[in-house]
Amino acid sequence: MRIKRVIVQIVAYTLYAMVVFVVFLYLTFPYDLLEQRLVEWVSQEGMKLSLTRLRPAFPPGVRAQGIRLVVDQFSPNDATVQIESLRVQPEWMAVLSRKMQARFEAELYSGHLEGDVGYAPVEGAPLWEMKASFTKLDMAQHPLLRKEDKAFLRGLLNGDAAVTLTSDGQMQESTFSLRSPSGQSIVLAGAPGWQLQLQKEVVCDTLQGDLKTTPKQAGNMSLKCQGKDLLIEANGTVGWKAPLTDSQLALGWKVSSTEAYKQEVALLAALVGKRLDRRGDLAFRLQGPLRQLRLGP
Repeated sequence: MRIKRVIVQIVAYTLYAMVVFVVFLYLTFPYDLLEQRLVEWVSQEGMKLSLTRLRPAFPPGVRAQGIRLVVDQFSPNDATVQIESLRVQPEWMAVLSRKMQARFEAELYSGHLEGDVGYAPVEGAPLWEMKASFTKLDMAQHPLLRKEDKAFLRGLLNGDAAVTLTSDGQMQESTFSLRSPSGQSIVLAGAPGWQLQLQKEVVCDTLQGDLKTTPKQAGNMSLKCQGKDLLIEANGTVGWKAPLTDSQLALGWKVSSTEAYKQEVALLAALVGKRLDRRGDLAFRLQGPLRQLRLGP
């Protein structure tokens, strides 16, 4: 009985020492150095990352605040992505199966993002896999959807994303879907400098978009907006290239409105140089690199 008690004490003290060591390591980890290395690793080739704060979180993980990612190709003077707070928590049990996996949650643009990211060998080739969903992102807060401090696209967005990357950052395949929340409208307003000056705001009661890409062929893209006496549809392909502005787009558009937006459809038809069909619908095609889109046949 005494020997059993001694064994229990040894095990208890050993576990206690291990817990104390892990807590000590967790609290004294050089998070400032980790922040510096992370910023240096991301900030290259036209991108710049900055963080306000990187600190430990509980359960064991890290929390970052004030994340700003600037991509010169999109907005050299504004943050292309701005995250108020990001929390990453490793899945410790995954380590036993020789995998790296983590759960993340973020607050951005007055909405919420959460998902999982993992790194594991697949058929001998290591791959990163990420799955995420976002809810109620306020589009009016994104700098790419604003011009002269005025939002030309307003509304909330929900969506899902799944991305697979190679160890060197090359995209293998991806799927993205976005939609407007039930009962929430998406509003397109005019912006200073636009060739098409809208007479009134265009309101989409429902919005649905999908994008699926693979490494060897162009991605398939679709977008559908429905409102009162309004239908806007876009279907086509996009081929990603570096730099991003060289990506090739081929997208067919169809715009239909009997009375509510009849004047706006006529103005758009004059701008693209197309005639309305017998039903009053407008169809046209945009193609070419993103930096210089042109009308197609």
